Amino acid sequence: MKKPKAIKRPSPSKVFGSNGVFYRFPQGFEGQVQVSIDFSKIPAPARYYYADSLRVRIDKEMRMAILSFGHRNENTDKFADRVDVVMPMAALLVTFWASAQPIEAAVDKILETFGVVVEPLPIGPSSTEAATLFANVLFAAAGDGETSLDFYHLAPREMFLAKTQRSEIKLQPTIRVIMSTVLTKHFLNVLRPLAERISNTQQSLERNSGVARSR
Repeated sequence: MKKPKAIKRPSPSKVFGSNGVFYRFPQGFEGQVQVSIDFSKIPAPARYYYADSLRVRIDKEMRMAILSFGHRNENTDKFADRVDVVMPMAALLVTFWASAQPIEAAVDKILETFGVVVEPLPIGPSSTEAATLFANVLFAAAGDGETSLDFYHLAPREMFLAKTQRSEIKLQPTIRVIMSTVLTKHFLNVLRPLAERISNTQQSLERNSGVARSR
């Protein structure tokens, strides 16, 4: 009687993919897929939008963050027009925030050079209609006076096919939002307490879990 063939497990260090999106299986094919992205090889979003104001709202029930970028109405504290980008909370406040420190350092240096103090005017909620886009990957780059936020979507379909067929993972460009360095600093200031709140909650849960296991 023939012995059943052993299931071949991938080496944790074996890397699949190309064209800027790579992945591996640290716990084997049945475990989670670990993805890394080389944005220098990823096409930039073809659609772009300039914003002079922004507003961030958290939908706790849906676990989503709604980023509103727009142009301020000269006579009110409302948007004259805007575009909304919806992102999972974790994608924005955990994944992106973990990479935001070098961006903020560059922004701070630019603002210090020009002697700029960040005091953007608050903007209220708007009832005007807006295009609503979705993204779960954000790449930011700060330049001399401007910042580009490149939003992408990594679809669950791509992850499923990568896991079952080892296929290439494609990152779908969503939109590029361009804004001033001043507004970028305001954006990071708005995200900071939200990100810290999530971090503190996670640490609290880990501590409580550790206490439960030790009893």
